[in-house]
Amino acid sequence: MLDNKVFAGLIKKGQPTGEVIALSGFTVNVSPIPDVKVYSVVLFSGGAQGVVWQIHDNSLDILLINTTPIYANELAVLYKDEFRMAVGKELLGRIINPLGKPLDGKGFIPTKKEGAYFRPAPGFKDRGMVEDPLESGVTLVDVILPLVKGQRMAVMGDSKSGKTSFMVQTAIHQARAGQIVVYVLVAKARNELSRIVQHFTEAKVLKNIILVVADSAEPLPIGFLAPYAGCAIAEDFWYNKQDVLIIYDDFTNHAKIYREMALLLNQNVGREAYPGDMFHVHSALLERAGKLGATNATQTVLVAGSTPNNDLTDYQATSLISMSDGQIVFDTEAMHEGIRPAINTDLSVSRVGGGRNSIISHDITKAVIKAIGRYKKAKEMTSFIEQISEASRLEVAVGQRIYEAIQQDYSEYYNFYQERVLLEVILKTNDPTSLDVIWLKEEVDKIKPDKEFTTPQLDSLVQDLIKKSARPT
Repeated sequence: MLDNKVFAGLIKKGQPTGEVIALSGFTVNVSPIPDVKVYSVVLFSGGAQGVVWQIHDNSLDILLINTTPIYANELAVLYKDEFRMAVGKELLGRIINPLGKPLDGKGFIPTKKEGAYFRPAPGFKDRGMVEDPLESGVTLVDVILPLVKGQRMAVMGDSKSGKTSFMVQTAIHQARAGQIVVYVLVAKARNELSRIVQHFTEAKVLKNIILVVADSAEPLPIGFLAPYAGCAIAEDFWYNKQDVLIIYDDFTNHAKIYREMALLLNQNVGREAYPGDMFHVHSALLERAGKLGATNATQTVLVAGSTPNNDLTDYQATSLISMSDGQIVFDTEAMHEGIRPAINTDLSVSRVGGGRNSIISHDITKAVIKAIGRYKKAKEMTSFIEQISEASRLEVAVGQRIYEAIQQDYSEYYNFYQERVLLEVILKTNDPTSLDVIWLKEEVDKIKPDKEFTTPQLDSLVQDLIKKSARPT
């Protein structure tokens, strides 16, 4: 809380003032303050702070960002023209709330840099073509749904379908490679935060990650600010010529928070009582990502959204899909069958990732997709036909081996070279029924992760493993 000296100093400087007219939960209605703008910061005489949210003819609606009590007729003064927060490399390895206050018990964060919560996205002429591949470390995604740096990818699925697990895996894999990761948790339970921090700590990657956390018990304005805080932090690295990955977990919770705020503020509502500008709020935030033409630095976004009962036609789900560059759809039915990651390849698509990975070629991707398709058809046939042809038997065997290969938990991560070798061995072996995938993964894991390979070298590795697989030792 700011002391009375700051308030007195602002009054002495002649900063414009107003008076509290009414209080309503997290909002304060204040008489007009000259020269104030939307997103200006206001300081109250008792020490409370707020952000100007709506400007009416005869009053202002202000969102409170702390819990200091406010009283009728209390004086309010313009504190800052723009709502900003602390940013910079000093935040790496830290856990903070959306106002920049540390939550990890490590004390004060020594940075003087600030970034704006709300700022326009780069214009079209300032952007470059997104084309550099981004490794997720998850074989199924890297092969069939390739990501590129600067992409905005939606991660869709019902509750407990594996969305967060996948995003944590990607964050760990990228952080291991030295990438800066900003992970934003919106209205999540404390135990989920603890679990995520534990995974980052065990993987020894927390030094490259910044966690912005607004748990489900936070006041509505704090939860609403969470993705904006994460974006402000990520943009500081991005505009300073560094690649950054930002993960929003998730936008469905954020939309619900905004809906509650809008209803309490008597804003006009639209479909399912969401405010009329709901689509704009999220799309404008996602537009603050991409590739800068002048520096080639990228900001990549993974944004989670819920699909209740696996319904992709849900209002928020369709909105999120339409404003992103593709979607990875998680399926609870696949999850219950024991498939990890439980991705529905028929409904998932990467609209800018295809063809951008020179290591995993189009031919491999097409072959894997066709093999999975043939496996599903052949598997259906086996349910009502006692005997199937030899060709169908091989199709089932190949599909089974592919599914075994793409099964991954938190401890498994593969780079593009390892993924290519793993799948090519399965696709090219003469007898997939006898192929030991566990052994194959162990062999592939021996491929040096920091070495680059030529196509002939990779082909040689594949042939060697096919020969070994016939008589594994």
